[in-house]
Amino acid sequence: MADEGRTSGWVRWLAIGLLVGPLAVVGWWLSRPAAPNSLATMDELDVLCTGRVDSSGMVVSLEPSQAGRVLKIFAQENKPLEKGQEILRLDDSTAKARLLQATAGVDGAKVDFASAEKEAQRFPEQLEARRALGAAAKARVDQAKKLVEQRKAQQQITPLTKIEQEGLEAQVRELESLELADRLQLADIEKNLNPQWRIDAAKARLDAAKADQQLAQKNVEDCVMRAPSAGRILRLQTSEGALLMPGGYPASIVFVPAGPLVVRAELDQEFIGRVREGMTVEVRDDGRADGPMYPGRIKSMSRWVAQRRTMILDPGEINDVRTVECLVELQSSIDELFIGQRMRVRIKSK
Repeated sequence: MADEGRTSGWVRWLAIGLLVGPLAVVGWWLSRPAAPNSLATMDELDVLCTGRVDSSGMVVSLEPSQAGRVLKIFAQENKPLEKGQEILRLDDSTAKARLLQATAGVDGAKVDFASAEKEAQRFPEQLEARRALGAAAKARVDQAKKLVEQRKAQQQITPLTKIEQEGLEAQVRELESLELADRLQLADIEKNLNPQWRIDAAKARLDAAKADQQLAQKNVEDCVMRAPSAGRILRLQTSEGALLMPGGYPASIVFVPAGPLVVRAELDQEFIGRVREGMTVEVRDDGRADGPMYPGRIKSMSRWVAQRRTMILDPGEINDVRTVECLVELQSSIDELFIGQRMRVRIKSK
């Protein structure tokens, strides 16, 4: 009996524990202290991303505006260049021949324009001469009509044969026809012939010829490729005798303007809200664990979530992620950095 009592007591306490235990757990859960704000904690963490060294002036590809064969190369890679300094020269024989042709066209158009101006100056005199010819023709008609009337009046003294009469009348009609033709031509000239029209047409042809000459001159000048600004050539991928053309791949000349180096950091979209302009940045070489640290700050942030600016398919690097570009301004000029060098960027929260 004593064993049965101890067994039933143990079962009773077990049942009470099973009932009270869950209630105690629920009560503790409801009354537990509030967890720290996870977003606030994340805001206090540094942001890590990658980027590449670039020039503040942007690396550009130089190519000729027209196809041509390289005659001479004057520049070298990584050598300083001044603005306008010659880089290479293309064969310009064809361009110079077109310039001569265009210049001859300008000379011919100038002669045509001068001729049109001279004709405009002579036009009033020519018009007056036509009017005088018309007046003379009318006078001849009147004289012929008077002669016919006079012959008819003298018919009683000197009989006028039928043939003579018809001849005189035919002569009058002929003179009247000539006078009418002169009068119509004069009216047509006064109405439809304007010497200014020929001047305008000649001027338009002269302007067109001058435009052709300017284009031909530009083609000659474009045979010399010059530095668009002070800077240096990063890569020269052509040689004397090579044929260059616009849009060629790869670019024959990769040029970087002179200016301080920057780092274009590629910030993932999830970190946009944790980065602001002016924040302190530490930059290190992505390929060296013991590399030096370069301090800087975020100069600007792009307002565009897009693919990476550099679409080089590097092994081990994700290239299809959309990022926001942050321009990191280094605090001092760094000579040991290279354009395109991949960097680790740490954006300091404090």
